[in-house]
Amino acid sequence: MTIVNTSKDKIFVKDKYSGEIIGELPADNMDILREKIKKVYKLEEKMRNTTLDERIEFIRRVSRRIRLKRQKIKETIAREGGLPIKYADWEVGMISQGYLHADWRGEMIEERKIQAIRGESRAAFHPLGTCGTMTPRNTPFSLTGWAIGAAWLTGNSHVLKPSSAVPLSPLILLELARDVADDFPIEATEITVMPGDEAATEFVSNPMVSIFLFFGSSHVGKQLLIDYAEYLKSCTRALPFAAGFMNQGKFKKFIFEMAGNDAGIIFEDVNIDKAANFVVKAALTNSGQQCFSMKRILVQDSIFDDFLDAMVNYTSKLKMGNPLDPTVDIGPLGSEKIMLMIDFMVKDALNKGGKLLIGGERQDPFYLPTIIKFNKEQVIDPDENKRPFMWVEEAFGPARSVVPFHDEEEAVMLANSTTYGMRASIYSEDLDKANRVARKLETAGVFINTQPGQVDISFKMGGVKDSGFPPGARDIVNHMVREQFIHIEDAFHEKEKVKEEEEEE
Repeated sequence: MTIVNTSKDKIFVKDKYSGEIIGELPADNMDILREKIKKVYKLEEKMRNTTLDERIEFIRRVSRRIRLKRQKIKETIAREGGLPIKYADWEVGMISQGYLHADWRGEMIEERKIQAIRGESRAAFHPLGTCGTMTPRNTPFSLTGWAIGAAWLTGNSHVLKPSSAVPLSPLILLELARDVADDFPIEATEITVMPGDEAATEFVSNPMVSIFLFFGSSHVGKQLLIDYAEYLKSCTRALPFAAGFMNQGKFKKFIFEMAGNDAGIIFEDVNIDKAANFVVKAALTNSGQQCFSMKRILVQDSIFDDFLDAMVNYTSKLKMGNPLDPTVDIGPLGSEKIMLMIDFMVKDALNKGGKLLIGGERQDPFYLPTIIKFNKEQVIDPDENKRPFMWVEEAFGPARSVVPFHDEEEAVMLANSTTYGMRASIYSEDLDKANRVARKLETAGVFINTQPGQVDISFKMGGVKDSGFPPGARDIVNHMVREQFIHIEDAFHEKEKVKEEEEEE
């Protein structure tokens, strides 16, 4: 299932469903990438000199342009990304609405007065410089749009490296932005299409890059930090006297949004049919290829069997097919690598005692929606080699595990038994209980009785453990600026004022 072919100087993008070539692009090499970084670096001051109001107004113009070209963007996402067009519509809507409400994020970096014991203190916010970004193939428009929009709003220059499998959607976004740029320095934003490992190496080591924004695997994220340490090590120089050294490597800001292994906790007091419908949608949107999709489903034992029946029923009704068909729920998987990984996870789960309830088979370019039942002992075995791989690692495709729990304490233990910590979902009529459980979960975000796929400009991103660096829920915008503290007092005339007050008395 070849999705993208590359030659030395070209990249061919294929329709994930039909295999038809839908794009032929020049492939950048290292020299071209360095020129693009150098170009946007030289425009840092021009970007810095734009006002926050000008940036917000520009982003809003792009929003209006996106809405006008919505159908073209949706079809491109569906074809190059394999997302069913109903989910491509969600991607486009999230960015167009987010851009329309850019002032919500702009308020966070607007200069403001802050509390002071004496005198006056203010907080000012300045762009960090040039940002290098890498985005994955599973969401061709939303994550690239989020990153590009954050750079525009904060006044940073930007080079974006999208997945070579899905470069067309971000290129359309930049094209639409150029159409409405007017006096905005849109030339300070570039897109590079090239192998990811080469771009990552340059973003880590190029001294003109101040921010590295990365969306992807936690294993790759850790390797990037190792690479950064090696870069700093290479910059160490001994001084010509005892015990002296210096390191001229550049400190950089790293913002890593990585994998998730999110748990969904379903308590016995829910409407089983409605909750099962929500869970299937939360688990299998975009064929389960979302970092924040529900991957480990925990159901209270008193309703476990009935809930599984309802889940299997809703899963069996999902329609696979051409992602351009608005009735299709499950599109083709994004790559052969993902297909092999999901197939391995399913076979490994069955070998380790899991019970297959539905699916479990590849039908290229699809993988059938799959649900596998485990008991508690199987997924928390102290020997990691005996635990199902799809419980230990992120199942980035349409295969999900379901496990029963007895009480709140056991639900929390199972939900936290992972190295990841992006989000969790709780379904219960008892909000006191849901809030109590939420505060015990080791995640950056918890969603209580929320509709599946609920993501918009008001939600914070991030993760803890292996899901985010730095850890915690955050707004990317806040991390792409430096805060400056400014304090003002009239100290030169303070004694004169005291003397005048004494004389008046």
